[in-house]
Amino acid sequence: MATNNPHPSTWNAHIPVDSGMLQGEPVLFYWNLDLPESLEYSGLVFSFSGNLEARAEKSAEGRSFWVVISVACKGSVPCSRCLAETPLEIIGTFRYFYTPSAEVDEQSADDEMTVTYPPDAVEVDLSGQIWESLVMSLPVKVLCRDDCEGLCPRCGADLNLGPCGCQNETLDPRLQALKDVLPGVSEE
Repeated sequence: MATNNPHPSTWNAHIPVDSGMLQGEPVLFYWNLDLPESLEYSGLVFSFSGNLEARAEKSAEGRSFWVVISVACKGSVPCSRCLAETPLEIIGTFRYFYTPSAEVDEQSADDEMTVTYPPDAVEVDLSGQIWESLVMSLPVKVLCRDDCEGLCPRCGADLNLGPCGCQNETLDPRLQALKDVLPGVSEE
């Protein structure tokens, strides 16, 4: 998955290709990474408080291996209906397959979760996949509460605070033909 924003340049999330682990024993890596003050994604502006906690679990030994990346952070974003600032906890887990570029077959090359690295590499940088995991964990719609009423389309008042007093006398123009045929039926 391509993201519009590259990961912060201060990130340093490298793991060794050969970690000396026993066969079948996963190796864990942890990072506490700085986040930008805000990030625009899917029409929303996310503000972050604190750092991104990232964890990587590398399994299988050899030049090709799986890495499970988990990310967690706290932030806030305006409610999609009423624009009230809404706190949220962002948590996500994604699995990537790392392999030297010489070992990639055509099907793996098309897989977005396959990451290639140079065959002579001693370590790989997970920063791009950690950033991608964060972005893929962001919600595309946030509500301050499930029953959020939103804003009045006429005056912009927050309807969660009560009715605004605007009269809803305008008829949806798409229903005008039905209103002409059925004069006793209301829009509600």
